[in-house]
Amino acid sequence: MSLLGTAATPLVMDALTTRARGTLPGNGYDSPRTRPIRVYVISPMRIYREGLIQVLATRPGLTVAGSADTFETALPAVRRGEADVALYDLRCSSGLSGLRRLAETPAVTVVGLGVEETVECILACAEAGMAGYVTDTASVDELASRVGDAARGELHCPPHIAASLVRRLAAVGAGPASPEAGLGLTSREREVAALLQQGLSNKQIAHRLTIQLATVKNHVHSILTKLEAPTRGDAAAVLRARRVGVSAPAAARPWPA
Repeated sequence: MSLLGTAATPLVMDALTTRARGTLPGNGYDSPRTRPIRVYVISPMRIYREGLIQVLATRPGLTVAGSADTFETALPAVRRGEADVALYDLRCSSGLSGLRRLAETPAVTVVGLGVEETVECILACAEAGMAGYVTDTASVDELASRVGDAARGELHCPPHIAASLVRRLAAVGAGPASPEAGLGLTSREREVAALLQQGLSNKQIAHRLTIQLATVKNHVHSILTKLEAPTRGDAAAVLRARRVGVSAPAAARPWPA
């Protein structure tokens, strides 16, 4: 199923980001928008950034508020309320930390660009404050639609990802359990779990820890079994919900690379 197809399921992101982020300040969800959505484009690739600017400038209901190659450069304008939606390229060197910093600004909604279509990556981005996303295979029409969706407080995603988001909310709502509930992992499994929480694939984890891919698969299987989690996303949600003290290896860089 296409991530952005007509069968996608809308979810309001308020519960995930713990604040309402649906419309411009002062507008209700049912209030008509009286001005175009102001979009700020953030990408380290100039040709990609400038291409998006040119395309978005032609779309009705959208206007380009500015652009930058890093979130640090964009942050002052975002904090001044000059943009409604920030299009943030996950290929920026700041990765999820940059997304998180942008999302901390109440006046702006963050839409991730180039987001990998996996439950782990989408959960990691959602928990960092992402309110919408597009993959590298999305069309310009889909990008424009996702910007509008995010401005209305909606996220479109396939049913299996929607189900994982609901399970994540259920885990958070259940409250933290005792730390002992997550201490059945070995030290290596805890390292793998830390990278799993960041949304890394098995291949990426093997590269970061300098171990065989088959070894990573065995560790992931063991982690899922011990946590009684059916999927990697569920395992990450369980670890976060239980506040288990799993930290990434010092040599590992935050996802995405």
